[in-house]
Amino acid sequence: MEKARDGQRKPLALAYIRVSTLEQAEQGASLEAQKNVLTAEAAIRNWDVEVIADEGVSAKSLKRPGLQMALAKLDSGEADYLLSVRLDRVSRSVSDFAGLLDRAGRKGWGLALLSPNIDTSDAAGRFTGNVLASAAQYERELNGARTREGMAQRRAEGVKLGRPRSLATGVSDEIVSLHRHGRSLSGIARELNDRGVPTAQGGARWYAATVKRIIDSRANNQTWTAAPRTD
Repeated sequence: MEKARDGQRKPLALAYIRVSTLEQAEQGASLEAQKNVLTAEAAIRNWDVEVIADEGVSAKSLKRPGLQMALAKLDSGEADYLLSVRLDRVSRSVSDFAGLLDRAGRKGWGLALLSPNIDTSDAAGRFTGNVLASAAQYERELNGARTREGMAQRRAEGVKLGRPRSLATGVSDEIVSLHRHGRSLSGIARELNDRGVPTAQGGARWYAATVKRIIDSRANNQTWTAAPRTD
C-alpha cells in the first residue's frame, strides 16, 4: 500500500458489488450499474480497479464468496482498497463492520464508500462508517421486530399462519389399521409412496417419521389435521 502512495504504482481498488434477489426484482438494483459507478470513481481517483461481485447474496454476514476473495487479496497485499457504493453493500452488522475496520488497520488496506463519501484509512472515516453500520443494523432489527409483532397479532386474531394442511379422508385410518396389523412404519411409508398417496402438504414422499406422528396423534386422542412436513 505504501508503494502505491509513493507513486511506484497506482493503488489497486477491489470494486465490490452486491445485490440480493429481492433487490433485483423489486428495486431494480443492478450489478452493472454499481460496476459502472465504481469503475468511473476509480478512474477519477487514479486507481486501478478489479471488480468482484456477489449476486443474490445477503449482507447479514461476511461469509460471501466474492467478499471473502476480496478480503484475502487485500490481506495479502495484492490490493489497497475495498471500494463499494454504500456500506450496506459490504455489511449490515456493526460487529462485522468493526471487525473489518480492525482488520483493515492491521493489514494496511482501506475501505472506500461513495455514499456518503468515506475513506476508512483515516479516523474520521472510521467513525462515520461505524455510525452508518449501527444505523443499518438498527433498521434490520427494527424490521424483524415489526414482522414478529405483526405475526403475533394475526395469531391473536385467530388467523392461521402458513400453508393450510390437510390429509385425505381415510388415510390416517388406514395408517393406524396397517400398524395395528403389524406393518412397520417404514413399510407403511413405502406402500403409501408406491401408491402415490399424497401427504398432508400435497407432496409425494412419505417417511417413517411422518407415519409415526399420525399414529401418535391418534393414540393421544388428538384430532389429526396434518403431520409436520418432513418431505
